[in-house]
Amino acid sequence: MRAEFLKIRSMPTPFWTGVAMLICFVLGIAATIVWGIGEDNAVLDVAIGVPTMIGSLILGSWIAGVEFGQNTLRRVLSADPRRTRLVLVKLATLLIVVVSVTTLLMAVGFLLYSVTGSGHPAEMDSGFALRIWLACLVTNVTYAVAALSLTLLTRSMAGGMTITFVFFFVLDGLLSLIPKVGDYTIGVAQTDIDLAIRQQSEGIFETTTTNDTGIAVIVLVGWLAAFTIAGIIRTLRTEVK
Repeated sequence: MRAEFLKIRSMPTPFWTGVAMLICFVLGIAATIVWGIGEDNAVLDVAIGVPTMIGSLILGSWIAGVEFGQNTLRRVLSADPRRTRLVLVKLATLLIVVVSVTTLLMAVGFLLYSVTGSGHPAEMDSGFALRIWLACLVTNVTYAVAALSLTLLTRSMAGGMTITFVFFFVLDGLLSLIPKVGDYTIGVAQTDIDLAIRQQSEGIFETTTTNDTGIAVIVLVGWLAAFTIAGIIRTLRTEVK
């Protein structure tokens, strides 16, 4: 795991992903000074939630595909040939980073945006801010794990990132239109869990709950488990070049 953290600290893709998230965070400061924090602590979702969601997807694809891009997978496996362990170490590292960064930005954002937005009527709701943080954690972990797994399937960082974007923003939406089957897509499950955590009846795009929270959790975990298992099987069965 130490080697994975060293890669994250020293390589350009994680660095510039972090820079982009920090820029969005700073823009959130400017936005709260001018317009306030917005309805339902909107600045937390816009300045932190969306950037960390995209960052989680990028990091998930990168951590799975960095050896493919640099043709160093053979060298890594020569030091430790246990391929399943390699995938699980990458997954654990990814989850630690995603959860830590999301939590840190949300905590600092809550404190800082409360001050910079204090000149406006809307005030930061600590209870709702906590629910936003939990909802963002679920979303970010989902995108990160899916991106890692799909990158392992394609054996390409760029390919994995592209397929992840296409899956979540195109294919999943099309699948959700299929009667009955569409109720159990990963996007529908995410929406159900998100609304349950936020304790809201309707989402930002007028989305509503489809299934009970328990069913949604099972569906989401099932999708992520299937992705991960498929990625591991692909890693075990493919020859290393």
